Amino acid sequence: MAANLGIKLINRGDEGELLLIGRLDANTVEEAQAYFNVAADRFDHLILNMDQLVYISSAGLRVLKLIHIKMQKKGGQLSIRNANNYVMEVFEMTGFAGLLNFI
Repeated sequence: MAANLGIKLINRGDEGELLLIGRLDANTVEEAQAYFNVAADRFDHLILNMDQLVYISSAGLRVLKLIHIKMQKKGGQLSIRNANNYVMEVFEMTGFAGLLNFI
């Protein structure tokens, strides 16, 4: 994984939770997208735990939208957990707050 983003997987059978650590931006999004795609293929419910995500850019938002669409197409669900105030503000300003499922 890129130096600015760490991803840890918690496997709960049909549900997978990815703990995102660091920054989801242009420098990390390519590897993150590959990891997210594998997890989206594997799990029916994918949770992105953003408790330790300190920054998200437009490139990061794009990858979230792509994974959201992929999960919907397969009848699964993408959920967001523990988004900090900065990340929530980005979601609200860009309209993602209405698109994503928050738990």
